[in-house]
Amino acid sequence: MTLPSTRFSPARLAFLGTFLVALLFAVYTRHAWEDYYITFRSSKNLATGHGLVFNVGDKLHTFTSPLGVLLPAVSYLLTFNSSDEGALWIFRLMSAAALGGAAGLLMLTARRLNYGLPAGFFLVACLALDAKTVDFTINGMETGFMVLFLAYVLWAHLSPGPRQWRHLGAAWAGLMWTRPDSFVYIGLVAAGFWLFNDARQSGTTRTKLLGLFLKAGLLTTALYLPWLLFAQLYYGTAVPHTITAKSGIGDPRTLAGLLQTALQLPFNAWADTASLKGTFLPAYYMIGGWPDLPAQLAGAVALVCALLWLVPFLRVETRVASFAFFWAHAYLSYCPYFPFPWYLPAPALLAIFTLGSLLAQALQAAAQWQVAEPGTDRPRRLAAFALTVAALLAVGTGWITWQAARQLAAQQQYVENGNRRKIGEWLHANAKPGDTVFMEPLGYIGYFSGLKTYDFPGMSSREMVKARKEVGNDWAALIDHLQPKWLVLRPNEINRLNSIAPNLLASYYTPAQEFSVADEIGSLDVLGRRYLEHDARFTVFRLVRLSRFKTELVDITSRFEVSHQVLDGVGVTMVHAPGQMVVKVPPKATTVKVAYGFPAAAYAGEPGDRTDGATFQIEWEGDSRKVLLLDMTLDPAANPAHRGLQHFEGALPATEDTKARLIFRTLPGATMTKDWTCWSLPEFP
Repeated sequence: MTLPSTRFSPARLAFLGTFLVALLFAVYTRHAWEDYYITFRSSKNLATGHGLVFNVGDKLHTFTSPLGVLLPAVSYLLTFNSSDEGALWIFRLMSAAALGGAAGLLMLTARRLNYGLPAGFFLVACLALDAKTVDFTINGMETGFMVLFLAYVLWAHLSPGPRQWRHLGAAWAGLMWTRPDSFVYIGLVAAGFWLFNDARQSGTTRTKLLGLFLKAGLLTTALYLPWLLFAQLYYGTAVPHTITAKSGIGDPRTLAGLLQTALQLPFNAWADTASLKGTFLPAYYMIGGWPDLPAQLAGAVALVCALLWLVPFLRVETRVASFAFFWAHAYLSYCPYFPFPWYLPAPALLAIFTLGSLLAQALQAAAQWQVAEPGTDRPRRLAAFALTVAALLAVGTGWITWQAARQLAAQQQYVENGNRRKIGEWLHANAKPGDTVFMEPLGYIGYFSGLKTYDFPGMSSREMVKARKEVGNDWAALIDHLQPKWLVLRPNEINRLNSIAPNLLASYYTPAQEFSVADEIGSLDVLGRRYLEHDARFTVFRLVRLSRFKTELVDITSRFEVSHQVLDGVGVTMVHAPGQMVVKVPPKATTVKVAYGFPAAAYAGEPGDRTDGATFQIEWEGDSRKVLLLDMTLDPAANPAHRGLQHFEGALPATEDTKARLIFRTLPGATMTKDWTCWSLPEFP
C-alpha cells in the first residue's frame, strides 16, 4: 500500500501542479506559435513519407531543434496522419509533462540542498507562473524540454556520486537535442561550478571537476553524434539553415564585442534592445501596451539576479546560477541580431534558481540567528520580509501571466486564426502550383498556403539567403531579384518599400486581397494590444506581367518588349518605363559614361497620346551600400531642352567589390503613356 506522504511528495506535487498550469494555459489560449508551423511542415512531411523537409524534394535543414521536429512527427503519427490539431495537442501534453518534470527536479534539488519547503515551492511557483516559459511550452516550441534538461543539469551538478557523470552527460545531450546552441548553457553552468568550487563544501577539486566534465562530455558526444551524422549525410551540413539565414544581419560578431556587451549589461538593464529586462516579461512587451511599473520592476529583479555572482558569501549554487544568467544575457544581447522571446525561458530558469537559492539562504540565516539570539524578534522579521518579497514576486509573476494569457487568447483568435491562417488558405485556393510567395511571417502563411516561400531572412529558402548575399538585405532589391509571384505585406512594410523603390509595387505588383482584423483588435480591452495591432492588417500583392531580357552585358527588366534603335547617331536600348538595366561594373572602373532620353515618337503626338515625362536614375551598388549617381526627370513634351539624348559622365565609388553593379532605372510620370525611355550601353573609360 502506498502511503499518502509518498504518493503526494513535494516533487510529485510540483510536477502535477506545473503540468496542470501549462495545460490550463493551453486550453484557455489555444495559442500556437507561428514558428511551430514552420517546423511542423517538415514534421508532417516526415510522418507522411516525404522526408524531413519543408519543400518536398528539397533537402534543406529548415528547423533548429531536433526534438522540436521529431516529436511533432511522432504526434502526427499517433493521429494516424489524420489531424493537425490532434498532433499539436499531443505535443502540448508532451511539453507540459516536460515542464512538470523540470518543476519536479527543482523541488528535488531544493530538498537535496535542504532549502526547506517555502524556498522549494517558491522555485516551482515562479517557474509554473512565468508567462514566456508556460506559453512557449504549450504553443509548439521546444521550450518545455529545454527547461527540463537545464533543470536536470543543475540537479546533476549538485548530486555527487559515482553516477554523476552519467546524469550530467545525459542532461547535456538532452539540451543539445533540444537546441544546438545549448552548448552555451552547458559551458556557462559548468564554468560556474568550476570557478566557484569550494572543496570543503563539494568534496572535490577543480582538477577532478575537469575529469568529471570530460567523462560527461564523451557521453554527450556519443548520445548527440547520431543526429550530427544524420544531418551531415542527409542535408550536407549539420548547421541548421535557420542559423545560416539569420547570419549576415547586423555587424560581424567578435569576442571584443561580446566582452563590451557584458561590461555594459548592468547599465542596459532597462534597455528594450537588450535581453535582460525581458526575462520576466511577456513576449514582445516592448511593442507597447503594458504598464511601465511592472517592466521597470522586472528589469530591477533581473539586474539583481545578474550581479549576485559577485557577492562572495552567497552559496555556491546561487553564484553559479547568477553567473550563468549574466553571461547568457551577454550572449543573447550581442550574438543574435535580436533577443527573440523564445530564447529567454532558459535564462529565466537560471534567474528563478538564483532567487530561490537566495531565499533559502536568507531563511536559514534567520533561523540560525534566532537560535543564537532567542530573545530578539529581528530574525523573525527578516524571515517575514524575505517571505513577503518572495510572495510578491510570485504573485506579480502570476498576474503578468494571467494578462499575457488574455492577450494571447485574443492573438490566437484574431491574428493567427482570423488573419494569417486565412491568408495562407486564400493563397492555397488562388495561387498556382509552382508559385512563390515573399513575406516575413512564415509560419501560418507558409504552412496553409503550401507554396514555395521566399521568407525574410530565408529560414525556408536557400534562394533568399543566396539573394541576400548578392544584393543585400534591402527588401526592394530582394523582391526585384527574386520576382516572387505573391507578396504578403504589412502596412509599414508597404510604406517602407514605397519610400525605397516608388515604382516597385505600383508598376510590377497589383493588390489582390486585403486581410484586416484591425477593427476587432481595436475594440479589445487587453494589455499588450499593440502586439496584436502589429499583425492586424496585411495586403496580398500579385505580380503583373513582367519580362526579363538578358544579353552578354546587361540584364533588362521591363513590362514591355525591348528593342534597339539609333538615336542621334548613338545605338540605344528602348526600355519602357518602369524598367531597368543592370550592368556589372568592370574591375578597377572609375568612371561611367552613358546617354539617355526619349525618341521623338514619345513626345511628338497629340496631347493625351504622348509622354508626360519620366525620371532617369543611375544607382551604384557594392560593398553592401548604394550610391545614387543620377536622378533626373525629363519631360520632352513640355521642355524642348529635354528632347534628344542627354549625356551623363560621373565618377564611380572606389571599391574592391568584384560584384559591384550599376542599375539604370526609369520611373514613369503620372501615366505610362509613350514612356519609351532609352539608354545607351554604358562605357567605362
